[in-house]
Amino acid sequence: MKLFKTDISKLTDEALMTRLIKTNDNDALSELYTRYSSKLLGFFIKMFKGDIPKSQDFLQDVFVKIIDKKHQFDTSKKFYTWVFTIASNMCKTEFRKPIIKVISTVDHSNNVLFSVDDDSFDKKLFKKILKEKVHELEYHHKSVFILRFNEQFSMKDIADITEVSLGTVKSRLFYATKKIAEQLKEYNPKQNNNFFKSI
Repeated sequence: MKLFKTDISKLTDEALMTRLIKTNDNDALSELYTRYSSKLLGFFIKMFKGDIPKSQDFLQDVFVKIIDKKHQFDTSKKFYTWVFTIASNMCKTEFRKPIIKVISTVDHSNNVLFSVDDDSFDKKLFKKILKEKVHELEYHHKSVFILRFNEQFSMKDIADITEVSLGTVKSRLFYATKKIAEQLKEYNPKQNNNFFKSI
C-alpha cells in the first residue's frame, strides 16, 4: 500500500510515457495533454492556414496515436521530438491528398510568425503578407520554416522530427527563408533584414 501518491506534474515527459506504457495511466496521458495540446494545436493551425476545426481534429488524432503507438516510444529519447514527428507525419499525409481550394476571406488564426514592437499599419500588413507567403510554400519547406521560427526547435530536432538529414533541413530552411525574404522585401526591407540575416 502506497502512503504517498506520486505528483504527476513533477514527472518528466519521458517518465509519464513510461507510466502510460506500463499501466495505461490516464493521469499520465492527461498531464501530457495539458503540457502539449496548446503547442500542437498552434502547430496545426499554422500548417493548415488557420483552419481551427481541422486543427482540433488533428490534435485529438495525435493523442489517439500516442495511445496506439506508445510502445514504439523510446523512453531514453525526448518525448516532444517524438510527438512532433507524429504531428509532422500527419500533416505530410494530409498534404499529399488531392487539393481542393476553398476561397475564404476569414483568417481564424491569431497566431503570428514573428512578434513586432508596434501596431503600425505597415507592420500589420507585413505580418499578414508573411503568413500568406508561408502558406504558399511547398509542404517540406513550410514545415521546417514553421518548426524553426514558430516552434523554436533546433536544427537537429527538426531533422529528427521530419526524418531527414541535418543538411536537408538547412537546405530547405535556406530555400524557404530566401524565397519569402525576396517576396517580402518590397513591403518592409528593414523587417526583412532583421528576420532573415541570422539564419
